Amino acid sequence: MTSPRLRVLTTAALLTLGAAAFAGCAASGPTDGSGPTDQSVALLEEFFAHLEKGETTEAAAMTSIDFPEEFLDEDFYAASAALPSDAKVVDVEGSDDVRVTATVEYVLDDPENPMTASYAVRNTDGERTISWQHDFLLFINAGSPGRLVLNGEMEYPIDKDGGKAFLLPALYEITYDDPTGVTHLDADGTDAFTLAWPMDDGPADAEIPADVSATDWTVSTMAMVGSDVTDAVDEQIEGLQAACVAESLAGPSCPASVLEYGHPLADPSSVEWFRDVDHGLVVTDGRVEYSAGFTVRADGKVVPVPAVYTGTVTRDADGTLVYTRE
Repeated sequence: MTSPRLRVLTTAALLTLGAAAFAGCAASGPTDGSGPTDQSVALLEEFFAHLEKGETTEAAAMTSIDFPEEFLDEDFYAASAALPSDAKVVDVEGSDDVRVTATVEYVLDDPENPMTASYAVRNTDGERTISWQHDFLLFINAGSPGRLVLNGEMEYPIDKDGGKAFLLPALYEITYDDPTGVTHLDADGTDAFTLAWPMDDGPADAEIPADVSATDWTVSTMAMVGSDVTDAVDEQIEGLQAACVAESLAGPSCPASVLEYGHPLADPSSVEWFRDVDHGLVVTDGRVEYSAGFTVRADGKVVPVPAVYTGTVTRDADGTLVYTRE
């Protein structure tokens, strides 16, 4: 799946580390006087060397994170928008005996704008492991019927409770895919963006689609439904209303509540529909639901029950919007 890439390139936000030579880095000694850090820096050098080569299994084995196998697939990782490169440690503190925190400057896809990130190396009974602030990236569906596709390779369903993605450092391309064909992540139709993981801070919101919210460990989507969709559905509902009147408020085009009322219509010209603002769009997992409620006045009397049209909205392959009543 191809899509435009919106790069999220905030210096404080993108945490992917490259493995090109760490030569010349200022990592041979601590800056806070705690103790030597050479062994931890050497571990980081090896870690990023594996990353730059795309050796995911080897790199993951050096961390404290229990990666599911699908996130270590080398083809999936290689499909990233950018892998770490040209990294160098620019600051380090702590001690090899307990914990070292290293600040690293690195390149993703823009050598003119290197990034910085921090990683920790912990020593547990002589075994050193690498970690970062959060172990996983949490995808949350705050209101969208679709799914996210990572690197064009991994279909990743999202729901209101969220789903965890365990990602090695890289710049990932994320594409939103809505099977209903109705929603987008931005008014201009943009459904793709790039996001580096891990992040010390959230990316600049201006550089991701309007209906995506990203922090240092969560990505939340609340897909938008354009006015062209609601206008088209309202037009179809108006057609149903006209047909309902032609059916004397007793035919299949009428809402179930009107049929249950069963009041015979004497004068079709007396029918009035007053819109109820309590109804509208509900975007849920895999569905876009749309309801329109009305108070109906006919033959000088108000129908005592609301007339509500409820259905789902989809888009055909030819682009036609379809409202399917429930």
